[in-house]
Amino acid sequence: MVFKEGRLEDKLNREVEVREISENEIDVANKLVFTVFEFPVEWKKDWDKVSLGWVQKGGQYYVAYVEGKPVGTSFLSSLMKTGGIFSVGTLKEFRKRGVGTALTVHAIMGSIKEGNDLHTLQTAKGGNAERLYKQIGFEIDHTVSWYVKKF
Repeated sequence: MVFKEGRLEDKLNREVEVREISENEIDVANKLVFTVFEFPVEWKKDWDKVSLGWVQKGGQYYVAYVEGKPVGTSFLSSLMKTGGIFSVGTLKEFRKRGVGTALTVHAIMGSIKEGNDLHTLQTAKGGNAERLYKQIGFEIDHTVSWYVKKF
């Protein structure tokens, strides 16, 4: 999906604070990612290296807080005037409270600040996330098919 238009500030929930995290805080975000997306614990060591590398190369990792508690993440990577938004996720007990919207909006604003002309993300077709992103101002640009060969 591609961000086309919209007044971003109007979409923020003031009860959700979003912060860009530093290398020193990366473990907070990584623990959230593993909880939200239910990644296998065996992936953690490699994920820690990859996410640290992203941040060290200029990627922006965001954590959302509600009442001081970390509850969600998103990641922005910028390359060739294109901002890619990844890993938008919220703890189950904090969903439907504007956390995903706040994380996505902050990533878009970060992408604009980076000077990107195009702001993109990927999502499953027809799901709740797609509806959320459309409300923020994204439009479907193209769809992709994934093929898997089972052995």
